[in-house]
Parts: sequence; structure tokens; C-alpha cells
Amino acid sequence: MKADLDRIMAERNLDALLVMGDSSGNKVLHYLTNGAPLERALVVKRQGGPLTLIHGAMERDTAETTGLTLVDRDKSYNRYELLKKHNGNRLAAEVDYLSQVINDQGLHGRLGIYGTQDAGASFTLLTQLQQTVDTIELVGEFEESLFSLARETKDDQEIAELREAGRLTCIIMGETRDFVQEHNVRDGVVMKGAHDPLKIGDVRQFIHARLSTYGMSEDHDTIFAQGRDAGVPHNRGNDHAPLRLGEPVIFDFFPMTGKGYFHDMTRTWCFGYAPPAVQEAWDQCKEIFDKVMGELALGRACRDYQEMTCAYFESKGHPTVRTHPGTHEGYVHSLGHGIGLDIHEEPRLSHAAGNDTLLQPGHVVSVEPGLYYPERGFGVRIEDSVAFTEAGKLINLTDFPYDLVIPMNG
Repeated sequence: MKADLDRIMAERNLDALLVMGDSSGNKVLHYLTNGAPLERALVVKRQGGPLTLIHGAMERDTAETTGLTLVDRDKSYNRYELLKKHNGNRLAAEVDYLSQVINDQGLHGRLGIYGTQDAGASFTLLTQLQQTVDTIELVGEFEESLFSLARETKDDQEIAELREAGRLTCIIMGETRDFVQEHNVRDGVVMKGAHDPLKIGDVRQFIHARLSTYGMSEDHDTIFAQGRDAGVPHNRGNDHAPLRLGEPVIFDFFPMTGKGYFHDMTRTWCFGYAPPAVQEAWDQCKEIFDKVMGELALGRACRDYQEMTCAYFESKGHPTVRTHPGTHEGYVHSLGHGIGLDIHEEPRLSHAAGNDTLLQPGHVVSVEPGLYYPERGFGVRIEDSVAFTEAGKLINLTDFPYDLVIPMNG
């Protein structure tokens, strides 16, 4: 949570932080500014001090919405004056700008650097900055950074955003189910018209239209995969394939709201009827899904749930990632992952080495057991996303039926 920044900075031996870049694609800046659209912004903070946003004059109204301490860049650090001072040398002007910010904001000691910029440009700029300012030590972090730790737990305001993402995602999934259901069937094929089958691409176009209606978007391709394709967990599905009765469809849906928060849910559908092998696999997934959901509790090790799931599937005769690392059949992935401004965040419900995370207030995770047999023509997966509030209450963000068989009304 943002409230943990000072604590994590102290644990990381960071005296200050600096976040740079445009808002677009910049999850750390988005996180600190509550999604405000900004260009060439800086956010700085001393340990124990406020978050300060340095922004362009044209974006002063947008900056006001962030609630941060504000500095008008164009008044305090005018770019044209800096370029004039350095005879048009943009690198020198940018180093001068950052040096002045560091001095004016009282940043010293170990300064963590975050944000987005071209890798080569960043290397050149930060190398020059380090050589220019001797009161700081620039620090970069890899993977488990200050912000990945802070974002691992969500405050109740963020959980409210995630609940809204779940509500809208469930509405669109229901509308997609209804859209398919209303079509006629001929010779086991779902028909769009008298002579044309309804194809997966047609369903995808419907989903895209509904996302736009509800102000949501895709950052990754939605998975709507049928038959053999459903047996490969991240196969998005063949847009040219007609929908057929009895062939399982994995619908893994993970859109984000206009504020950048994701939801993640999966249902497996068989239109009309389910073959016995698919029904059996789905029943087993639902049994372990229910068991895990019933045992989610604060203080419990995240890895325990993956171990539980592997043990269950192994007892049913399936290969798992525990008994057959790298397997393409059976249970082939971890049980879940964190969700927030990225579709995959910490914590992980996995048994990976070093995963000693315990569930705590603010954690938001997916729970998604699945079984995959592509050469037998099917895969099944069930997924909900859940959250622990700041008070420790467990809530399910996914409110949607689990039915495997979807009867056709047309």
C-alpha cells in the first residue's frame, strides 16, 4: 500500500525516490498519481516526506486531481531557459534540470530511480547525472522493487476499483453467454445465419463492442479457445473456427477499467452438452477450487494452496508441475497470482523456490485450477479473483455462475 512506502524505503535503505516519464505505460507513475494523464512528469519523495509531483503548466488542472504536493515545472525549471543555458544541448539541460530538482527537494543519500524511458537514453542520462551530483547514490532495483512490494497489498480504495472491474467484467461475460445462446444450431454447429456458422472471431467482436460500451479495454488478448486449443492454457483461440456443441470453450477474461485496474476470471463452457471426459475433469477442478476457496485465510502460506492443488490432482491420476516439471498435460501451471494495475502481480500462489509469502490484508489474488489434455481435445479451467480488505475480510470479486453446460435457446 502507499501507506507502506516509508517503511519499505527504510527496509531497502533508500533515503529518497524519483519516478520519471510519461503516464502512458508507466505503472509506477500511474500508481502514485491515481492514473492522472501526464507528460514528462517527475514524482519525488524523501523518506518521511510527502509525495511531490513536478508537472507541466498545461497539465496543472490534471495535477490538482492527484492530491500530491505540486511544483509547476515550467515556472521553476523552464525547459527553454535550460536549453538556452546549455546552447541547445538537451542532455546537459536535462541533467541540469534533474540536479536542480534533487537540490531543491532536499534529496540526498541513496536515491531509488523508477519509471519508464528508453533504456539507452536512461543509461546515458543517469550516468551523467551520477557524475554531476555527488550528494546522491543512484539506485536501481530489479524485479522485487520498492513498488512491487508496495503494490502487493491494496488499500480499500484500490479494492473498490477492483470490485468495479469485477462487476463490469461479469456483466460482459454474461452478455457474451447470452449472445451465443440466442443463436440457432444446425448439425451440431452454432449458426449465425441460414448458411454461416458463428465463429470464435464473431464472439470476439461482440466482446470488443461490449468492452467499449462499459469503458473497459484489453491490454492482452482475451482467451476464447475451443477444443484442442483450450488444452493449451494461453492459446487465445482460432477466430476462424465455428462454435460447436459439446466442445469445451475456455473463456479467460481479464480486461481493465479506464482507471487501469484489471479483473481476471475464467469459465469453461460446453454449449448444449458436455462429453463425459470433460465433465469429469471439470468436476475435479470445481472440487479443488471449492476446497481452496474454503481454506483461504490470513497468515496462511501462499505456497500451501499450490501444494494442496497438486496433491489433489495427483490423487486423481493427473501429472502436475510438481511430479512432472514442464508437463504439457494435466495440471501445468501455478494456482494463481496477484492482480492490480498489472494482470500479473505479487503475491503468487505457487510453490516456486523462495516463495515464503503469507496471505495478509490487502492481498488480491486469482484462484484458477485447470486440467489440460490438448491431444484429447479439451482443457478446463475455473477462476475467480478474491481480495482481503484492510480489515482482513475476504471478499470474492467475481460474481458469476460456474455452469459448465450452457443450454442453447435458439
